[in-house]
Amino acid sequence: MRLFALGDTHLPSTRGKHMHRFGWTDHPVPLARAWDAKVGAEDLVLLVGDLSWATRPQEAQEDLAWIDARPGHKVLVRGNHDFWWGDSAARLRRVLSPFPSIVGFIHNCAVIHGPYLIAGSRLWTAPEAPTLPVDGELGAEHPDLAYVARETRRLQASLDDAAIKERASERPLTRIAAVHFPPLYANGRDTVFSRALEAFAPSHCVYGHLHGPGIGAGFTGQRNGVRYALVSCDAVDFEPVLIADVD
Repeated sequence: MRLFALGDTHLPSTRGKHMHRFGWTDHPVPLARAWDAKVGAEDLVLLVGDLSWATRPQEAQEDLAWIDARPGHKVLVRGNHDFWWGDSAARLRRVLSPFPSIVGFIHNCAVIHGPYLIAGSRLWTAPEAPTLPVDGELGAEHPDLAYVARETRRLQASLDDAAIKERASERPLTRIAAVHFPPLYANGRDTVFSRALEAFAPSHCVYGHLHGPGIGAGFTGQRNGVRYALVSCDAVDFEPVLIADVD
């Protein structure tokens, strides 16, 4: 089964917040075209946050239908702009129930789909992050120690759930980490997030959040056995990125 990842689709919601003001011409039409051509019906796509500009679940329905209409099964991660997501897993499950290709979401838990075990959380800007050259709606959220502590707990809850599910699995699983904020930056400084993720020892860690001139701030490549990949839309030419292919 092929595994793809993509972040920061920033779909317009019923609020009509379109991305042309950021230079994303005709978005999401080119993205849909590339996705439909690249991803197969049985593939898995990790969507690592900032899915929709919706602030309430009802505002996100058309965007979720757009995601559901694309090929492949999907697992969702929350981004900092996904205000529609809410804090209740049970409520989120009801919101997503009309969309059968959305097979799971990361919400203080891990997800198994096919040969993949996926864990993660939204995260936040770590204190070790460099100053990013962007600000505003697609800019840099400043480090907040309370948010970092909360996201550390949420990440650990997901990793703990992954360990339980892996022990109960009857087949070997490929560990994948899926988060929204970068857990590691180009300066290579350890963060509380990178330490936890590298202890989990996934084969890959995919993340989004960074845009435009901030794209170079994220760490990409291999470190301590983990391959880090930045997959926000404008960092990957608006098409899902092939991460793994496991039988």
